[in-house]
Amino acid sequence: MTTPAQKYDYTRYNQYGVLRLNWTYWMFTLFLSRHLILLMLIGVSAGRGGGGPRNPELAGLLDPVFFVSDLPALFLLFVAGARLPKSGKLPRILWRRGRYFLLSSSALYIGLLLWRRGFDVAGFKPVTWGLVALNLGLMTYVMKSAYLRDLFSQFPDPDPDPNE
Repeated sequence: MTTPAQKYDYTRYNQYGVLRLNWTYWMFTLFLSRHLILLMLIGVSAGRGGGGPRNPELAGLLDPVFFVSDLPALFLLFVAGARLPKSGKLPRILWRRGRYFLLSSSALYIGLLLWRRGFDVAGFKPVTWGLVALNLGLMTYVMKSAYLRDLFSQFPDPDPDPNE
């Protein structure tokens, strides 16, 4: 049940009256941060004697140039952690541009992929095609999703000034 001021069911709002970060947000930001997350997982695995990736396709994911495409999504994760009433103006401004962070992360990946591997798309492996398709699907969803538009338009109201 929603109130006139709330567009979605009340369970989708947090204690500050703004939309919660849903599974879609988490899936997208984690997927777009996959290169650095994979590097961390391999680092933990190597520390346990597992060594590096033995699959050449997985090793290709660790090309450091692709870490650049993770940065907008990782930055958005940090801004999400500052989504509190006591936050200043900068996190509020950046949060409102969250969809652009997601889109830029995907666009950077596709651009870097074409720059690194060339425009001979016929030579792409199925894994590469799958990643490109996921990025294009994500970009389409981010542009069309009313929920993500509403999520990134909401930030908790600032705490009232105790001196007033």
